Amino acid sequence: MATGTKAYIEDKDGNNILPATDWSIVQNKPGNLATTDQLPVLSPWQRDGLVYKNGAYDYDHVNNGMNCAYRIADMGSFKIVELRLAFAINQDVPGGSGDLEAIELPRAIQADGDEEVWEATGVSRVFIHFKNQSVSLYCQKFNDGDKYPHDGLITFHTVYFSTI
Repeated sequence: MATGTKAYIEDKDGNNILPATDWSIVQNKPGNLATTDQLPVLSPWQRDGLVYKNGAYDYDHVNNGMNCAYRIADMGSFKIVELRLAFAINQDVPGGSGDLEAIELPRAIQADGDEEVWEATGVSRVFIHFKNQSVSLYCQKFNDGDKYPHDGLITFHTVYFSTI
């Protein structure tokens, strides 16, 4: 048996604070857990609240419109959000035209702070710009004719935290 000095944590009134042993009094616990020995699970894929703009659409031929979707793991005081997007835009986006917003995300999955990601698309000089609640397409212009060609597949995948 180990020997040592007992240590107690006290509140401001001098009462000993004991570890929570009753699950019902644990604060900020994940809402989808029943006991302390479970781990949070990701929700099913969902697309509620995704708004397509400027001719953007879900590039789906076999998955019942679920190529643009998200799922959430409720960790109690924060959420982990996984976002997957496979979409296209039904118009050419010329180089040098700035960001063209393609998808607005629902507030329920808005990233905390000033989350910002730039990602190459595989099309020369065409990038995805993800910032807070918006996914946009950006096409650089170096030469005449630089553009995103309409209806080309664009994919984006990210995981981030949210306390919203």
